[in-house]
Amino acid sequence: MSYSRFLLPALVCVVPAFAQPSADQILEKYVQAIGGQAAYEKVTTRAMKGSVEMPDDNVTGTAQLYAQAPDRYRLTMDIPGSGVVETVLDGDHGWEKNPDSGVHAMSRADLETAKRDHHFYRETRLKELYPKLGAVTPAKVNERPVYMIEAAPATGSAEKLYFDAETGLLLKRDFERITLEDGIVQYEVFYRDYRDVDGLKLPATIEQRSPDYTMILKFAEIRNNAPLETAAFAKPEK
Repeated sequence: MSYSRFLLPALVCVVPAFAQPSADQILEKYVQAIGGQAAYEKVTTRAMKGSVEMPDDNVTGTAQLYAQAPDRYRLTMDIPGSGVVETVLDGDHGWEKNPDSGVHAMSRADLETAKRDHHFYRETRLKELYPKLGAVTPAKVNERPVYMIEAAPATGSAEKLYFDAETGLLLKRDFERITLEDGIVQYEVFYRDYRDVDGLKLPATIEQRSPDYTMILKFAEIRNNAPLETAAFAKPEK
C-alpha cells in the first residue's frame, strides 16, 4: 500500500500560516527599527552636513541641514552653476529661496505641507500626521520585499509609504505636490544608507525624483542634540 496520499494533509496541518501585518503593526515595527519612540524623542536638535548631487546636470554641491523640535527646519544647498537654494521653516512661518524667483513666503497650503514633511518627530508620529491609513499591500522596492501603506493626512492627497518587510525601515515615499508652474507633480523619495547615530537609525542618503530632475542628498556628518542658534532658522537673505 502506498502511504504518500496520507502525507500531504499532515504537512499542511503543521506548516504555519503567516498573517500579513496590519498598518499599525508595520508603523510600530518602523518606530522600533529606528530606535524606539522614547529614545528618538530625547533628541531635540539635529545638524547634518554633506553633498547634493544633480546627476542630470552632472554637478555636485554642498548641503547643510538644521532642525529643531518640533517645527524648525533649514536646508541650504549651494549648487554649482545654479546658486543657493533654501527651504526654511520656523513654526508658523516658512520661506523658500531659489536663484530664479529669489525669496518668497510659503503659501498657507505649502506651509501646512512643509510642517508635516519636516516635523522633527515625523518618524514616530506618522499615525498622527496621517490619520487615514489604507490597506497594506505587498510590493518591492529595488527588489526588496516591502509593505506599502496608503496614508492620507487630515486634508490633502494620500501618500504611499514603503516599509522593508525584513528590517521595518522606510525605504520609499510616493506623493504629489501642486505647483503654479507645473500643476500636479509626482515625486518619489528613496531613503538609503541607514546609519546608527547615538543609537538611532537615520538615512544618510535621500534621493528625490520628479519628472524634471533627480536630486541626491548624501550626509557625511549627522549630529544629534547639536547646539543651534535661533538665527539658524531666520528668513533667508535675498
